[in-house]
Amino acid sequence: MPADSTVRTRRLDCRGMTSTTDAYFLPGPESTTDTGQFTRTFTATEHTESPWGRGFQHGSPPAALITHVLEQVVPETGGRLVRVTTELLCAVPLGELHAVGRVVRPGRRICLVEAVVTDPAGREVIRGSGWWVRTRDTAGIETPGERSGADEAGASSATGMVPLEEATSTAFAEMWSSGYIDSLVTRGAPGQLWLHSRIPVVAGIPDSPWTRLAAVADVANGTNPTLDPKSWTFMNTDLSIQLHRLPRGQWIGISAEASYGPDGIGLTSGRIHDLDGPVGTTSQSLMLEPIAT
Repeated sequence: MPADSTVRTRRLDCRGMTSTTDAYFLPGPESTTDTGQFTRTFTATEHTESPWGRGFQHGSPPAALITHVLEQVVPETGGRLVRVTTELLCAVPLGELHAVGRVVRPGRRICLVEAVVTDPAGREVIRGSGWWVRTRDTAGIETPGERSGADEAGASSATGMVPLEEATSTAFAEMWSSGYIDSLVTRGAPGQLWLHSRIPVVAGIPDSPWTRLAAVADVANGTNPTLDPKSWTFMNTDLSIQLHRLPRGQWIGISAEASYGPDGIGLTSGRIHDLDGPVGTTSQSLMLEPIAT
């Protein structure tokens, strides 16, 4: 940081906290310079662990951490994040991580922010960016979509989501298992999943609508796979979330479609809902690999 920057530091007493603390991340020391750069140390708990292998994280907690850091550097009032993209640069480890957030393009109408997360050796493991856009009252022209539910014949509404009370499948929880998956409450239907996390993103900090969503959005990749996860891996290298409105309530609905190309590359496209209807979309680039037998 610049030599003349003023640094304001606040330390959180994390004594007594262990890897079993009920959050994805334990917060450590933080600081903010007079130029607005935010830094903080976090400890990833076992609740972040991926079903693809032990010792590294599922894609959702890193996306939620990036979102949390971005929210520390956006303007405090007058707008909101509309898009967050998370780049998973490698298998993200559990344990200590160092995050930095900063404003790339300041502005009163639009603002571009970025976050970088490194391991203790200084290697970048996650990188993300977000667009903040000023808000104004457009309720008169809103196209909210219909409430997530079914008509009298039982068919899905315009949202395309099976109603929460009718989503009774346990297939997702039976297909996947890990520290992260076990932190979720899920109710499924073919190609769809209603879910929320049982725990916060950062211990001691209430989730925002954005972080609450980011903590589950990466699940889209496993919601409607047409490949057998016992025969193929289809890990994503990124996750982009775009919202036309903020989600309300704890339940998030995801409807997803997976497409696989002829050259080892795939794409998962998802639609995000809350109980009142659609709120946005997700996109994930996939790396397809057969599992050796």
